[in-house]
Amino acid sequence: MNGALYDPIGGLATVALALLPVALVILLSRTRRLGLEREIAFAVARGIVQLMLVALVIVAVFESESLLLAVLVLVGMMGVAALISARRAEGIGHPHRITFPAIAAGSSAALLILIALGVIPLILEFIIPIGSMAVGAAMIACSLALNRFTAGLAANRLRIETALSLGASVDEALAPVTRESVRASLIPSIDRLKALGLVVLPGSMAGMIIGGADPVWAAEYQLVIMFMIFSAEFFTSVTATSLALAEYPLPEDGD
Repeated sequence: MNGALYDPIGGLATVALALLPVALVILLSRTRRLGLEREIAFAVARGIVQLMLVALVIVAVFESESLLLAVLVLVGMMGVAALISARRAEGIGHPHRITFPAIAAGSSAALLILIALGVIPLILEFIIPIGSMAVGAAMIACSLALNRFTAGLAANRLRIETALSLGASVDEALAPVTRESVRASLIPSIDRLKALGLVVLPGSMAGMIIGGADPVWAAEYQLVIMFMIFSAEFFTSVTATSLALAEYPLPEDGD
């Protein structure tokens, strides 16, 4: 498949054929009265439009060879990720003040460290797709951390109030909740690392092998990406819970 020219007609036909199982899912949903038909159809249509538009933007960025445009694309992805993650921060005032800095800091730190070390080349064709993986992973970690954080505060309200009344600082009173929030957000990533290669071949590795790359080289690069993703998730979770401490409305005396 190396060096193969893109065939737009064949590509559209392939996508259309891949939609047949989705059509079957919609049919089964209707048969079983699950009520998911419209939601599935809307999600599929939205996904197709979004991905194709992003593909056109990336093509334009590649043709411009502008690193600044690549950075702006990633910042835009961070903004959208922050909006989505903010929905998981119920009970926290101004959640975007948490989600955007946390996602931006976590994904940028992991990516920049590997660029500085020379592991990831400073080339647009690498920066945008790999950076988007870091942003996506950071978004999920942020959502999981904040979701567990708010649930933990609600479940431990009395214990937190007691600790504060006895003179504990906010950090001390909420330490168990923040630790559990970070741990919970990292469970999927840790499990994914444990099952790496044994349960499923990760997407990047599978894509490289399909594209004709040497499987050993594909495995090595997949490890680089997985380690970057894990680091981005950890940095994001720690940053999100730290920022949430300042935004969450703690109980006042007499409440």
